[in-house]
Amino acid sequence: MAGVGRWGDAAAAFALGLSLAVVLWGVLAMAAEEAPQPSDGPWRIILQDQLKKEKGCDLKEVLMYQEIPLGDEIMIEGRVSCLDDRAFDFNRSRKHQKFRIELCEPVVC
Repeated sequence: MAGVGRWGDAAAAFALGLSLAVVLWGVLAMAAEEAPQPSDGPWRIILQDQLKKEKGCDLKEVLMYQEIPLGDEIMIEGRVSCLDDRAFDFNRSRKHQKFRIELCEPVVC
C-alpha cells in the first residue's frame, strides 16, 4: 500500500504542475495579445500635426518609414496616407527641423 501512496502523490504533483503550466501559458498568451505596439517615435505626433496644418490631412497610417543615421543626427523618411486616401512622402534630416512633405503622385513613363 505504501507504493500506491507515492504514485498517488506523484500523480497529484504532476497534475498540479501541468495545471500551473497551462494557466501560465494562457496568461502569457493574453499578455502578448494586449502588448502595446511599438511606437514610431515622438516624430509621428509632430508629423501628424504638421500634416493637418499644412496639407489638411488627417493621418490614417504611416505606410512605411526608415531612420537613417546621418552623422550625429538621424534622418527620417517615409510615406503616410490620409483618411481621404491621399498619400504623402515625408523626410526630415534633423530633429529640430520641420518635415518636408510632398504629395505622392503616380509616375507614368
